[in-house]
Amino acid sequence: RFEFPGRAGKLDRYQWGITDFTGVDYDELEGTTGVYRFVGKEWSHEVSDELGNYDYLMGCDVDEMYQPVYDELLRWGEWYLSTCDLDGFRLDALKHMDRQFFLRWLPALRQEFGKELFTVGEYWSPDVGELKAYLGSERAMSLFDVPLHFNFYHASTAGDDIDLTHILDGSLVSVDPIHAVTFVDNHDTQPDQALESTVEPWFKPLAYALILLREAGYPCVFMGDLFGLPNDQIPAVPELELLMEVRRRFAYGEQRDWFDEKDLIGWTREGTARHGVSGAAVLLSTRAGNA
Repeated sequence: RFEFPGRAGKLDRYQWGITDFTGVDYDELEGTTGVYRFVGKEWSHEVSDELGNYDYLMGCDVDEMYQPVYDELLRWGEWYLSTCDLDGFRLDALKHMDRQFFLRWLPALRQEFGKELFTVGEYWSPDVGELKAYLGSERAMSLFDVPLHFNFYHASTAGDDIDLTHILDGSLVSVDPIHAVTFVDNHDTQPDQALESTVEPWFKPLAYALILLREAGYPCVFMGDLFGLPNDQIPAVPELELLMEVRRRFAYGEQRDWFDEKDLIGWTREGTARHGVSGAAVLLSTRAGNA
């Protein structure tokens, strides 16, 4: 049980107990570690099938499909939205959480508060098929485009084998641009993290041009790339602030692509009357001296 006597029920009188969890990773009586599922409980089905079933990640696994837990998490969401006047959510580790929970939870909060509540989730998989399956036909949220990040990472380390004409292949933004939140790197991919897959610095200006200056996707800029994180071996991307300004001022209108050569690709944005003097022509090259 989790009783938290010091809180004395100040914010919430709900007490978490064995029925609220699916499993744990420690047997205190025996002093042993493992993955222990409680009697009468089942792992969620609509989660990643990595390792067979990836509902369980660590610690005490919350059974979010258990009705009292759902009710408590709905109260938590209502409290958070009311207290902080939020406009949406960023959801972590979705591959370990049953999608059916969010298909109930998000619509309930949207209806109660009368807000869009833009929501982006982190489902960490390079397989776009897994991301599409988690989104399902309901499309209750957007997802970070993890496959696109890995395209950038592999391109930046491919040497002479780099082929820009396929840089968008297998990405979420290429098949569902409305629900794709594109990014280059983040806190998980930086050096010394469990999911380390840092895009090489030389390629980051090209990668950011691909997410900031194109029509499709909802780009997310990493603070470390904008300002630099010296202690984490992440230099600032000098061109990033300018690319963000180009997006804000010029990257509007119909898009035309020229992805014809493996080391030279480009596109144009034709601008719109609504945005005044707008429009852009973008060229990305990995030819010697031009990257």
